[in-house]
Amino acid sequence: MAQIKLAEGEGDFFLQLFVHDVRGITIDSTLTDNTIIDFIVFIVLSYVLGHVLQFLVKYATEPMLKKFFWKGRFLSEIFLIGAYRLCGKEELLRYVNLAESELGFQKEDLSVLLDPEVITDESKEKKAMQVCSAIYYSLDAKKRDSSLGQWVQLESTFYSLFLNLSLSFLVLAVADLVTILLKHIEFTGSALLLRLFSLALAAVFFFLAKERGERYVKALFGSSV
Repeated sequence: MAQIKLAEGEGDFFLQLFVHDVRGITIDSTLTDNTIIDFIVFIVLSYVLGHVLQFLVKYATEPMLKKFFWKGRFLSEIFLIGAYRLCGKEELLRYVNLAESELGFQKEDLSVLLDPEVITDESKEKKAMQVCSAIYYSLDAKKRDSSLGQWVQLESTFYSLFLNLSLSFLVLAVADLVTILLKHIEFTGSALLLRLFSLALAAVFFFLAKERGERYVKALFGSSV
């Protein structure tokens, strides 16, 4: 699907939450009294943390999302495989006809997408995924510079954002619970409730990422017919 990108601002957001919420101190107390050095340190830490989160999202959170909802694949790899029934039959035929008439795909190559038994044959399924991905990338390149394409890409941006927020709140909740167990934070009902709320937010953003990922793929294909 879309490349996961983590803005520096998200690194700032996570860094401040982590220092204040997990350690129970403010971000100011972790820095020096030199404004310039503090600014540089904060930017560097945010940048590094942003890349760490990006790595974890790519190799942990996103694979989990794919496994739970999209057969362990990117939705863009399987959306047009008829046997998965991710879009209606008439809708699928419109996409296949579009790929043949406007994108130059051969009818023989496209026929694998309509094969109801394709997912029972590993080699056929792999070919179908390749064809589906090729159509996706062709449409993405064709629409990227248009105003409609920019709107579609916005869905991809939200997909990445929600994945990053889901992981951030999950890490915060787990780190906080560990800190409570180690008695670095007083164990109270309100403290536990706050950590459970962080877990709930992680779940909410996880499902929002799934929704945005589906909207992105469907909007990209739908904008072409």
